[in-house]
Parts: sequence; C-alpha cells; structure tokens
Amino acid sequence: MRVKHKCSVCGGIGLLAPAIPSCRIPALKYPWIVVEKCDSCDSFADDLSAGVSEFKVVGWFLCTDGGYHALADFRTKMRS
Repeated sequence: MRVKHKCSVCGGIGLLAPAIPSCRIPALKYPWIVVEKCDSCDSFADDLSAGVSEFKVVGWFLCTDGGYHALADFRTKMRS
C-alpha cells in the first residue's frame, strides 16, 4: 500500500491562495486574490485549474509585465 504524503508547501490542496505576485496586477482589488498552483506538489496543470478547484469565480488577468495571473473572488471559496 502506497502512503500519500501531505505537501509541506500547500498542505495538500495543490494551490496557494492568496499568493504574492512579483509584479503589479491592475485588476487586483477587493475582493480578488491571486491564486497559484503549488509547484512543489504540481497537482494542477496551471494556476487557473488550481483556482477552479477552490473558487467558483476565477479568471486570467493581465499584469504590468505582460503576463497573466489567475485571480479569484475570495467570497466564492467552495470549502472552508
């Protein structure tokens, strides 16, 4: 029987929310938070799919560096 170990970075949920971005995201205002997949356990393909696992309202938003970040409305968290 294989024992699954809990990730020490994310606690086993596969994402970090809220995460701290290294750039500026103009859309990052209340009630939005940055959501990132946990790179340590790599449970999700990308930040958006990680966000959808915990929040009902999630989307890609442009940052000032030209990249995209997944933001979630923290009020729509599905689990406590």
